[in-house]
Amino acid sequence: MPDGSIYSKKVLKNGLTLLTVPIESASSITMSIFVKAGSRYEEPRLNGISHFLEHLHFKGTKKYPSAKKLSEVVDAIGGEFNANTGKEHTQYYIRAAFEHSSLVFSVLTEMLQNPLFDEKELEREKGVIIEEINMYKDNPQIHVEALFEQTLWPDTPLGRDIAGEAKVIRNVSRQDVLDYRNKFYQPSNMIIALAGHFQQQQVEDLVEQNWGSLSGKKAPSFEPINAKQTNSRLSVQNKVTEQAHMILGFKAYPYRSKLNYPLRLLSTVLGGGMSSRLFIRIRERMGLAYYVSTSFNNYLDTGNFIIQAGLKVSSAPKAMEVILDELRKIRSDGVSSKELKKAKEYIKGKIALAMEDPHDKLEWYLGQEAFVGKIKTIKQAFVELDAVDSQQISEVAQNIIRNECLTMALIGPFPDKLVFEKRLRL
Repeated sequence: MPDGSIYSKKVLKNGLTLLTVPIESASSITMSIFVKAGSRYEEPRLNGISHFLEHLHFKGTKKYPSAKKLSEVVDAIGGEFNANTGKEHTQYYIRAAFEHSSLVFSVLTEMLQNPLFDEKELEREKGVIIEEINMYKDNPQIHVEALFEQTLWPDTPLGRDIAGEAKVIRNVSRQDVLDYRNKFYQPSNMIIALAGHFQQQQVEDLVEQNWGSLSGKKAPSFEPINAKQTNSRLSVQNKVTEQAHMILGFKAYPYRSKLNYPLRLLSTVLGGGMSSRLFIRIRERMGLAYYVSTSFNNYLDTGNFIIQAGLKVSSAPKAMEVILDELRKIRSDGVSSKELKKAKEYIKGKIALAMEDPHDKLEWYLGQEAFVGKIKTIKQAFVELDAVDSQQISEVAQNIIRNECLTMALIGPFPDKLVFEKRLRL
């Protein structure tokens, strides 16, 4: 596959980072403005304000004084216009045909530099946010993720829901929004990133002209995760559902850990794809689940590794036992050379397919710049992936898969959590 290693990074005097990934063959451009702050930077009384602020940036600016006028500009060029908020970031982006790169730049810059935050719009958007919160809570496949993180990191900003709680959102004031924005939306805490077909010098000039003169200060940091887990944890939400939704997992590694490569391979062998151990045993052979998969998440100072499944309600206790059994096996027996080779090729193949899309390619470089502080090209990453051996995977399995570190969240019609509690043992 092509190396995809061409990228450029420039840091302005005020600390703003410009990251560009040119793709000459692309017919589109993706531009992203990335802020290194999300829900874990919030104090409890403002939980959800990062996500709320994300919405408010779409509600009108000095040049485009309404949400309608702002969206019409992007619709007129057939662009894709969106944003997302995470625990450690907020991101705004537009994707469009490369001929419109100057317009894309000016619209995103206008959004982030000159929002109106009209009081009436702010109050109206609270209703939208609260309905979004309700939607997530009504969807157990989504809500179980929030329940798991709350159980894994209780009483911490990292364990709180990104969208917040309705009672908190109702009380957020315009001044709260302005104060939070002033704390974190500083040039030194932001990255402007582009991928696709564009003129490098033109982009650099535009960024310097429009962003270079902004002054700024250092943004505050987050509350680190210090609490150690000494016992398994279980949260069960008793709710009438047609399908039970389960997440079983463990704390894992931060972004910069070298152990993420063996962890990714471990995750792939267990639950990556339709020929993985868990998928074959739980879905294909036993018919206990519609979906079962594994994944891992990194944060700046910690991480997690999870198994997620949508199960027949009556089969949930049995499925949990099977998952625990497969975890014991991989911890004690490791992975075969055949499985290791297949897992490496599976990961490379998924990355290669993703790199066909300028947006996904930008995410590859942007994520590393924002959270790791050092960018590896795809080729470099593949070299490190290929260097992982089965012994390293075994060491990671033994390090992570421990009874005292086990956490489980479950949503379904289960009035008696003891059914699961007495079986939750590795």
